[in-house]
Amino acid sequence: MDISIPTQVADQVSERCLRCYREQQWYGENFLFDFIGDNNVSGKRILEIGCAEAGLLIFYQNKGAICSGLELSDVRFNNALLLNESNSLHLFQANICEPDSYSNELTEKYDTIVIRDVIEHIENKTTALTNIFNLLKPGGKLFMSFPPKYCAYAGHQQTVPKILGKLPYLHVLPNFLYKVYLNLIACPDKKINYLLSTKQTRISIHEMRKLVHTIGFQVKKESKWFLRPAYSFRFGLPKIKNPFSWIPGLDEVFSNGVLYLLERPEK
Repeated sequence: MDISIPTQVADQVSERCLRCYREQQWYGENFLFDFIGDNNVSGKRILEIGCAEAGLLIFYQNKGAICSGLELSDVRFNNALLLNESNSLHLFQANICEPDSYSNELTEKYDTIVIRDVIEHIENKTTALTNIFNLLKPGGKLFMSFPPKYCAYAGHQQTVPKILGKLPYLHVLPNFLYKVYLNLIACPDKKINYLLSTKQTRISIHEMRKLVHTIGFQVKKESKWFLRPAYSFRFGLPKIKNPFSWIPGLDEVFSNGVLYLLERPEK
């Protein structure tokens, strides 16, 4: 599936934005739809937390779903409005940790909620996941993905402009050494602040398991990947699961992405 984007719209957003939009559509079509396993989403309510450009929601809307997208970032929300101005998506700006910011927008319960590569940036994960739990219908499902705390690029250092800033596992350095190193390679201050913030909000697989059970979710699937499904779109690489996923410790270190399918119990 490839959605045509009017030239006048494409001219107003960056190439990176367009690529993200297309990746989101690709991810729905080539992986997520099958992973969740709901073959008929027509008429079902789907919410994405951190929808960015909302390409994933376009995929589901074309399947007949009723789609809503919550986005916190000003830039990505405005890009979503531009890219989807001809669609009937329900897009709004809010913070999942602050129910007052979305209570007027989300008046229904949802069959499926997606939070993809977002939870690692949220400081209060208990609040975020509890709020998501309360937005699901009984029997509703949550898809969640994130790079676990001790994997090669959990610190998102792949976003550093300099090649020496992209080293795997660099984020496990103590904060002061990490900051000194980033300054030595002339990493911009804004990027340093972003990397240090991401370092502080990471979460391990073990910690996430405990958290979702405490909130009340049932784990339907836990899938650990050495080469994440999205890498097929970004780099043309095959999808490869972590061969050490059954070994405590190595499951954390060699899983560059962990994917969960969770369910709110019927009762």
